[in-house]
Order: sequence, then C-alpha cells, then structure tokens
Amino acid sequence: MSAGRFDNFSAHNPIVFDVGSHSIRFGYSESNSPSSDIPAVIGSLLDGTESTARNDRIKEDLTYYVDTNTLCVPREGMELKNIMKKGMIEDWDAFEYLMDYAYSKCLFTDPKHHPVLFTEAPFNLKQKREKLLELMFEKYNVPGIIICKNAAAAAFSCSIPTGVIVDSGATHTSVIPIHQGYVMCNAIVSTSMGGDKMLKRCDEYLDKNKIDIIPHYLVAKKQRVKAREVPIWSMKNTLPKVTDAWHNYMRKSVLEDFQHTVLEVAENPLDNDVLLNYPTCHYEFPNGYNQIFGDERFKIPEILFNPDNEHKTWLGLSQLVHLSVSMCKRNLRNVLYDNIILTGGNSLIKGFARRLYCDIATDLKHTRFKLTAPVNSINRRFGAWIGGSLFGITDKFNHLWLSSSDYHESGTDQINVNYRYM
Repeated sequence: MSAGRFDNFSAHNPIVFDVGSHSIRFGYSESNSPSSDIPAVIGSLLDGTESTARNDRIKEDLTYYVDTNTLCVPREGMELKNIMKKGMIEDWDAFEYLMDYAYSKCLFTDPKHHPVLFTEAPFNLKQKREKLLELMFEKYNVPGIIICKNAAAAAFSCSIPTGVIVDSGATHTSVIPIHQGYVMCNAIVSTSMGGDKMLKRCDEYLDKNKIDIIPHYLVAKKQRVKAREVPIWSMKNTLPKVTDAWHNYMRKSVLEDFQHTVLEVAENPLDNDVLLNYPTCHYEFPNGYNQIFGDERFKIPEILFNPDNEHKTWLGLSQLVHLSVSMCKRNLRNVLYDNIILTGGNSLIKGFARRLYCDIATDLKHTRFKLTAPVNSINRRFGAWIGGSLFGITDKFNHLWLSSSDYHESGTDQINVNYRYM
C-alpha cells in the first residue's frame, strides 16, 4: 500500500492520542509521557442564536469549554457532559471541538504535518472507529493513522507481547489477555467496579457520617480547627448561579482527592480483629473540617477484591484474572500468568498492586506467575499512551499505517484489513 508523500511515518514524530473515560492524553511520540492530560468532560453554554450547524459538525449555537483551568471557572448556566460512554466516543461534536483545542492550544501544529495513533477500548464499535477515520482524514487531513487497542499498547510499553492486562480505570475494571500483540476478545472479562464506583462509596460513607463535601469554589476563607470540630468558614458571595452538573463536577474533584490521599488496600482480606492496628491517615477538607481516618479507609476499596453481601454476583479482581485466563487455550495459560500487567488510574490506590499479587499467590499455590506494576505512577497511569508512542516510532510497524491515499482510494474498510489495528 502507498503511504502517500510519507515514506516512513515513524520518522515524522507521530502524535499519540489515548482517549479514556476520565481524561484524554495526547502528545508527540518522541516524549516520555503525554504533554497534555485534559478531562473527557466538556462544558457548554447556549449563546442564544439558532443553530445552523450541519449534523456532522460542531453545533454553532453552543460555546464549548475544555481543559481543567477553564472548566473550573464558575459560569452561569454552563452544563457539563462527558464525551465518552462505556469507553467509547459518544458526543462527536464535543470531541471535534476538543481536537481543535488540542491542535491549536496544546500541540501548536497543523494536523497535516503529523500522522496520528489512537488507542481504543477492546470493545470499540466498528462504526465509531470508521467515524474517527472520517473525521481525522476529512477535516484534519492527517497523513496517516493507526488505531490500536489500549491493552495491547499497555503491554507494548512493558515490552511484553503475550500476557494479561489488568486495567482498572474510571468506569470499569477489565482483564484483557493478549497474544503476540493481539487482543483475545473472546476472553475479556470486565466489571463496572472502577474509580467512579469508589468515589460513590466514599460519598456514601462521608454522607452517613455527616461530613459535608464543600467544593473549593464556595470557600472564601476558613479557620484552623481541631480534628472533628465544627469547621469555621465563610462562603463567597459573588458567585454566579451555577448548574447542578457543574457543582457536582467540582464536588467530585474533592472526592477524587480524598480517594487518592486516604484510601488504601489491605494486603490481605480484612479481619476485624486486626483492623484497629492498621495505619491511620489525616485529611482536611476544603472548608477546614479535618479528622483522622482509620479502618474505613481500608473497607471502602475492599470491595474490589472481596465483594460484599450487596454485590454477591460480582467477582473479586483475582477471580476475574483466573476467569479470563481459563477462557484462553490451555497451552497459553502459563505464559499468560507469567506476564500479568497492571495499569489504569484506579490501580494507583495505595496497596492495590500488593493486594492483587497476594490474592493471586494464594489461589495459585503451585503455579508460577509474575505481576508487573510500574512503580512510577506516570508509567502505570499512562501505560497505554507510552506503549502507543513506542509503537508509533518503531520502524518495523510502518506497514501498519493507514495512509491518506489508502483512505481516499479504498475508504474506511482499509482499517479492518491487513492487521492494521491490534
């Protein structure tokens, strides 16, 4: 296949986009990590004019707001929406605006000068993949594109062609086996227990204990108080009338900070007799209320590994690993167990990797296994992006690029042939 005027795509510093439910990571493939990591949430305001937009282009009656600094500014009437649903792009108008922002405000380049590599969820739909191709070739005129599974990219970042990817993200946790770089889709197992469910459990615990979640934007000033004392703070009085969606988004940011700071996974299944001996953690909320958290910081994430009575139909994370491996061919199982890779932002909860290792070791008393969990939080959180960046600059994969000329000659079906995506 012709590669147009680009004979070697990897030599033209491809741009890598790792599109997730929580955030969109992107940057030049020559970098060690993505240069930008912006929320997958976009704000919109009606400007009061009648829409004249085409159905496949940005709605002209809306003003869009993207990126953390812009989204966190209170604006009257601004609604927020996640552009993703179940790991796939849902709002294409908003996604197009986000891509405009990425190229003009973050990457500072003309799209036609750089090929692009996109990661996608293992269960992404064919029509969504083709819509992405149309957008990138028809509007942005990129010279070439590769679409690869995020699990395969994460494995590539660890130089592992065959193994099991345990990906715990915002909306779900999936166990994905790969063989020689290709996802074995018939053996993927997944649960809805991800970062968002952890946040909900945090919210329920704090509400039950009458601890108010006051977002930063409401606090004008506060006084230092002792642990568990009633907070002394004052509210800003010049705020616009914000929407419930925006208020809840700001409230969620407090819960996310609480989760990353306070929660920890116990090394072994919880035992009430020893819980009191577990370490504690002090945390202060935006309004000044503070306290020391003890056994509850371990109980909240325990459901990931040991589902409670309310979720009897769920499987613990180690059980998901065993189920996925058991669905693969018998002659592959040992090599899969030898290469278990942990990735995803939710896996950054303290003790997550240690507990998964201990649970698998308990189950596999006579079977060798290896769990790879990058100590560097950047490598674990951005594993798929890092793998995609390495993939994009590796010369031996040049034949996998779908060029602009290929697309215009043969259409979107070309992305589904010749192993053009993993």
